[in-house]
Amino acid sequence: MSAEDNVNYRRLLLALLLTLVSLGGAWAEGPFFSKKFYGYTALGASGWLFSEVYAARQNANDAYDRYKRAGTSGDAQTFYDESRRFDTRVVVLGALGVGALTWSVRLLRGEERKQLPPPPSLQIKGVDIDIGGDLLGRRVQMTLKKDF
Repeated sequence: MSAEDNVNYRRLLLALLLTLVSLGGAWAEGPFFSKKFYGYTALGASGWLFSEVYAARQNANDAYDRYKRAGTSGDAQTFYDESRRFDTRVVVLGALGVGALTWSVRLLRGEERKQLPPPPSLQIKGVDIDIGGDLLGRRVQMTLKKDF
């Protein structure tokens, strides 16, 4: 593997990490865990991925031109394989870029979490029923109190 391949793999890993981070923290609380912050992070990641797609596409075209001008079959095979490698990189980074762009649009257009209504409290002839728990987690706790 050449040094250029190592740099490209590091860039791909960084792009994947940025995309996954933008997916994971969109529901937490705090200033760095808002949907807008992760939406803009995913938007930046998608822009960077598309710039890498453009660079890989240019490299693929250059490798294909060298393949067409190759003098020996060994050189032709080398340039053809290089062109295919860059074409594969274009497809993978393009798919990641589209995914990050779609996710960023979803995060930026989405609405903030709604406040849940307070849990209901029922009173039936001296028996008080308190209903509580986590409605988003689908856990319900009921407490019966007798007031005789």
